[in-house]
Amino acid sequence: MRTPMIVLACLLLAGCWQSEGSLFGDAKTVQPLTAGRVTSRDPGAPAKLNHFALTKQAGGAYRLANNDKGSSDFGDAVVLRFFAAPGLPKDMFVFEAVSDDKCKPGNTCHPMTAKSERDYGLLRLTKAGAEVASPDCDKTTAKLPGVTSSDYGTCTFTSRASLETALLDFAKQSWKSSVTYKYE
Repeated sequence: MRTPMIVLACLLLAGCWQSEGSLFGDAKTVQPLTAGRVTSRDPGAPAKLNHFALTKQAGGAYRLANNDKGSSDFGDAVVLRFFAAPGLPKDMFVFEAVSDDKCKPGNTCHPMTAKSERDYGLLRLTKAGAEVASPDCDKTTAKLPGVTSSDYGTCTFTSRASLETALLDFAKQSWKSSVTYKYE
């Protein structure tokens, strides 16, 4: 798994919420972030600072690319889409993230396709950037229709309705940041 995916998506926690392909299809996206250079910190390792380039893309998406030139993950990226969901606070959005790594000689290539695994969670805007919360696959979520759980704490959704229900329930819980982003 590549650094941007680890930093942004659910693998920072014990589990994650995912789907094969997008559950949002051509749903209306929002672009709550400002393109530019950003840094990220994992609250579990606050001394480690990562650098990224955030660019806007066609169709309301963003590309978040590792910008640490000395890193083996330099250039690896995720494509992000954000959605406003009824019932969420005005500064909170659903995110969908999909790995879209550049192919490098000698490395495995992970270009994005329509069937690529998507990861989901919530993004909350802050004065300096944003915070991401990535949910675990708990027993309640795993029992929703269209959800299967693995031994590794991953919930795989086949139903957008179940995902949205789970995300709204997750938004009501005490906020725990998986990663924070700040504009440089």
